[in-house]
Amino acid sequence: CHLHLTNNPRAPRIARRTIRTALLDYNCSRELADTAELLTSELVSNAVKHSDGPVTVRLRTRAGVVRIGVMDDHPELPAPLPCTPDEDFGRGLYLVDTLASAWGRYPITDPSRTPGWKVVWFELTADRE
Repeated sequence: CHLHLTNNPRAPRIARRTIRTALLDYNCSRELADTAELLTSELVSNAVKHSDGPVTVRLRTRAGVVRIGVMDDHPELPAPLPCTPDEDFGRGLYLVDTLASAWGRYPITDPSRTPGWKVVWFELTADRE
């Protein structure tokens, strides 16, 4: 599943619904779809907030693993913020770090692709119903 979104406040909702539908159609568990939906929403929300261009979401599955990557044009590689109970923001990557089987981020360096962009990704172990 490959999704191109404009930098718009509706983008996280569109991404959530698309990822959920794709995973449930692929017979993944509702629990996995719930987690993927939440983490995708966090990454797309960050991309919309910190970048000024379009956002791309890519969903891939292989051998029991679901991998979702979000690409945007903000070159800074994000890091989880310390999570404190009195903060209204900053929990997105903390959730990704806590709930994902693996996650990471990398800059796009291939000049034939989209230099100056980055990808933030996570993986979840896929449970089939």
